Amino acid sequence: MSARVRVRSVSAGQRSAPDPSASAQWPTERARRVVGLVLVVAITMVAAAGYLIRPDLMPAAWLAVGPLLASLVLFPRGTALLAGWAVVLGIGLAVGQPGRLAMLASHLSVLLLLAAFAVVNSALRAAAKRRISQVRAVARVAQSAILPEVPATVTAGRLASRYLSASPEARVGGDLLEVVPGPGHPRWLIGDTRGKGLPAVRLASVAMTSFRDACAQPGLSLPEIARVVDGSVSRAAGEEDFVTAVFAELDPHGWLQLVVCGHPPPLRLTADGDLRPLTPSVFATPLGLHPDIQASTFTVSAGDRLVFYTDGLLEARDRAGRYFRLEDWVDTLRLPDLQAAADQLLSRLMAHARRKLDDDVALLLLEVTPSPVSPDDDLARGLATAAPAGAQDSALAAAGSPGLIALPPAR
Repeated sequence: MSARVRVRSVSAGQRSAPDPSASAQWPTERARRVVGLVLVVAITMVAAAGYLIRPDLMPAAWLAVGPLLASLVLFPRGTALLAGWAVVLGIGLAVGQPGRLAMLASHLSVLLLLAAFAVVNSALRAAAKRRISQVRAVARVAQSAILPEVPATVTAGRLASRYLSASPEARVGGDLLEVVPGPGHPRWLIGDTRGKGLPAVRLASVAMTSFRDACAQPGLSLPEIARVVDGSVSRAAGEEDFVTAVFAELDPHGWLQLVVCGHPPPLRLTADGDLRPLTPSVFATPLGLHPDIQASTFTVSAGDRLVFYTDGLLEARDRAGRYFRLEDWVDTLRLPDLQAAADQLLSRLMAHARRKLDDDVALLLLEVTPSPVSPDDDLARGLATAAPAGAQDSALAAAGSPGLIALPPAR
């Protein structure tokens, strides 16, 4: 089911989409006043025409149409004022009508009843609107807790993230995006749950909470974290539910480790404009379906940009049925301002899909930055350079730089 989407910015310090309810508040109030004025003028003219031409052709009860219409738009006070004015006009119209007193009293009684019904209907509508507003406010708070803000910077990287919900009344959906800066090695998770609605939001919340908790446990590797999240998803998911996901960890020395579980792999945009997928050596099944979790390692350089996304971005179609292609927007991804690049990319996406999406979209852009060099790293490099080729590993170990020794081979 197609629906207008709501854009939510989830990066600290980045520009967020304006709240449509706030921007539309003044025009809506103005529209109510215009509608009320038009109805007042309309029933006044109708009553005047009936009184001047032929009062017997215009029963007073017909004037209740104005208050009834007003009850669908105006607040109770405005509806009550219009209803009172309609009753006054009805009395004046009835006085000028020839006929039996019982008939005139019947017409005025119907007018009074309909006018009172209009006021009650307006009051009930206003009360229901207040309740809906309260529920939406609670839902916004809950959704913000489910999808916390993503930091703008991490060790050796800058981030820009965006989230688009296909539901017009929701800020989050079944897609998940979580970044844990960590001490030195930032990790993040992006994925998509099967299905839509509250069950999908609940499963996404379980996956993100489990990921945060696993990252907080010292000594767990990225594959071990993925196994912890898989266990949580398996316990919470139904028989046909699953979560596609990409787990990532950035080593400040220029390595990126990925665990891909049934999700589209990220793209790497190099400084020279080459956009290619980071295809893992092993694709695992989605979380909840007993994946064989294995990690793949890639080299990254300062200036590279990594594009993580959910399949809602690739499944967006234009009027002719053509899919959205990231390869067509390399220039947008290369904009100097990372936040502007994320905004422009989503603007292109919305224009391509005619502002209608069938699925949620989560987007995370990461630009690799030069990592700070510690004194231990300088010592390790000096010892490795001065030592003979066969003794370099011993020199690195003596310098206490296990991060350099334990780096897996590049793919």
